Amino acid sequence: MKNRLVLFVSSLLCAHAFAVYEVGDTVKNMCWTDSQSKQVCLDDFQSSVRVLLYNTGWCGPCNDEFDELAPRVNEFQGKPVQFLSLSAAGWNSGSQPTANFLDEWKSKHGITFPVLASPRDAGKQFGQQYIPNVAIVDSANKLTYKGVAPGVDAMFDEINKVLNHSK
Repeated sequence: MKNRLVLFVSSLLCAHAFAVYEVGDTVKNMCWTDSQSKQVCLDDFQSSVRVLLYNTGWCGPCNDEFDELAPRVNEFQGKPVQFLSLSAAGWNSGSQPTANFLDEWKSKHGITFPVLASPRDAGKQFGQQYIPNVAIVDSANKLTYKGVAPGVDAMFDEINKVLNHSK
């Protein structure tokens, strides 16, 4: 009985370390690095809806998503929306998202928003095992949406829901 109690209490203490954000949870500030080694943080855009786009260079669906997404982000021009490309790997599986890769990714897709290096399994903090995956955080730091490969139209619908809700 004592062993079970110790195990239970230990699991409660460790639960926070292994926590996965669920819709409605407050998301803590996270930071990433751009190709110039500048740190860019979620809280840098606190007055905006933040769209976290987890990807890798070798991922075919990630490339397809960015080919469609990049030219359409101007649909939110003048609105408080900030897209962030978060690359967990470079052009090859297991490779690091180097500064050179980040610049190439940005150029390849014509991206006009920050392209950042992300830890390898960072998307898993949202409980999403696959890429591309998306997390949307509102200006109050609440996770409002998370999904794996939702498609640009569905993603934009979710962003518009958050913008309309905040009016």
